[in-house]
Amino acid sequence: MTGSRGLCAVCRRGTRGFGWLDARFGIADPRRHESLRRFCSFMCQGICHRRHGMIDPTRHERAAMAHAVAMAGEYIESLGQTDLMAWSPEEFDTLIEVIVTAFTDRLRDLGDDPAEVPYP
Repeated sequence: MTGSRGLCAVCRRGTRGFGWLDARFGIADPRRHESLRRFCSFMCQGICHRRHGMIDPTRHERAAMAHAVAMAGEYIESLGQTDLMAWSPEEFDTLIEVIVTAFTDRLRDLGDDPAEVPYP
């Protein structure tokens, strides 16, 4: 179920009531609203907090990307067909699901390291 307020700023799944905004800006300041980020979980909120707004992928994101590529490769091998023109729409849909799920699950697993979370 997708949250009523959009997609998580980290994993792009439906939001579930977690969020962050820059409270340095007053309530009427439009920058306050522009800074708003919504999340699906406390874990994704923490991941975003640790990013500090950086654009370059973190080591966890790079590791999650590598994992997603490996899972995509396994899926493609399981089809026995590397000619993308021969794939069905369902096979493409499954590839996307494999990549997105592998990436987000691995990112969450890596973000769940208690040694790296700055708060209990």
